[in-house]
Amino acid sequence: MMFFKPVVVSTFAILATAAAPTTTTSQCNTGAAQCCNSVGAANSLPGAAAIIGLLGIILQDPSVVVGLNCVNIAGSTCTQQPVCCTNNNFNGVINIGCTPISL
Repeated sequence: MMFFKPVVVSTFAILATAAAPTTTTSQCNTGAAQCCNSVGAANSLPGAAAIIGLLGIILQDPSVVVGLNCVNIAGSTCTQQPVCCTNNNFNGVINIGCTPISL
């Protein structure tokens, strides 16, 4: 009986660990990995120029890669483009300095 309890606890611990999907964000040394609806150069991505203008953002490089409509990746689920970005200060409306990653 005493042997059975540790085995059950160990089995549940293994199952809980295996069931929880995790995203390896070791590729992101700038913060959490993001999932963006669209990613591209700020000067050619549709809608980016309008958002940049409305928020008063001044870009040093107009061809910097940005992500639009981004959220933190939960687990390993991202049906759009997973990225790491250096400037996520606009609540996901636009993220600046993005680099695509694979999950």
